[in-house]
Amino acid sequence: MDKCALEFIARRWWRRAEVWVIAALLIAGGAVLGWQSAYWAMANTQAHQVDEIRSAYDAAMAERDKRLDDLTRKTESAVTKASKAATTATQAADKADEALNRVAP
Repeated sequence: MDKCALEFIARRWWRRAEVWVIAALLIAGGAVLGWQSAYWAMANTQAHQVDEIRSAYDAAMAERDKRLDDLTRKTESAVTKASKAATTATQAADKADEALNRVAP
C-alpha cells in the first residue's frame, strides 16, 4: 500500500509539473509570437518612414532641379545681355576712335 500511495502522489505531482511545463511553454510561445509581431510592426513602420523620406527627397531634388534650371536660364540671359553690351561698347569705342582720328590731322 505504501507503494500505491507513493505512486499516486508521484502521478499527482508529475501532473502538476506537466501543467507548469505546458503553461511555461505557452507563455514562452506567446512571448515569442508577441516579439515577432512587434518586430514586424516596427519593420513595417520603418519601411513606411523610409518611403516618406524618399518621396520628400525626390520632391526636394525636383525643386532643386527647377531652381538650377531657372538659374541657368537667368545666367544665359545675363551672358547674352553682357555680350550685347560688350558689342555695343566695342562699337562705341570704334566710333570714338574714328572721331578722334578724323579731328587730329
